[in-house]
Amino acid sequence: MPENVLIIGVGNRMRGDDAVGPLAIDKLKESNDLPEEWLLVDAGEVPENALGLVDKEKPDRVILIDACDWGTAPGEIRFFSSEELEKLSIRMLSTHGLPLAFWVKMTLTDHPELKIELLGVQVQSLEFNSGMTPQVAAVLEKIEGLVREHLNY
Repeated sequence: MPENVLIIGVGNRMRGDDAVGPLAIDKLKESNDLPEEWLLVDAGEVPENALGLVDKEKPDRVILIDACDWGTAPGEIRFFSSEELEKLSIRMLSTHGLPLAFWVKMTLTDHPELKIELLGVQVQSLEFNSGMTPQVAAVLEKIEGLVREHLNY
């Protein structure tokens, strides 16, 4: 039986590469054949707004898509487990009111069986009122394939 997956894009559309999360959700919504078990949400800069969806939708799995900085080449992607997320430096995900590590801890407190992961995209620029850098924008063209491959769909 297919898993119900809540996919949450996090970021600010006005801050350069930080827009990758919300724009990834836009890109996924353009697809004509996504699994009906996928629920796509643009949480903007406030991932805690999606906490209620976990209670309401009862997904088997949550994937957060967000711009991060772990010191690698711009546009590099990596999936982080919930265990890794809980240990991440707050500075790595500092563009949001509530660090994702805290969001993960809050969610797992009420839903300890839930599998939560982050699809992190290495940023280059978070400058206000600027477009995404080419390296990060290129990830958007691959986002559906990356998520499908990771989820075995």
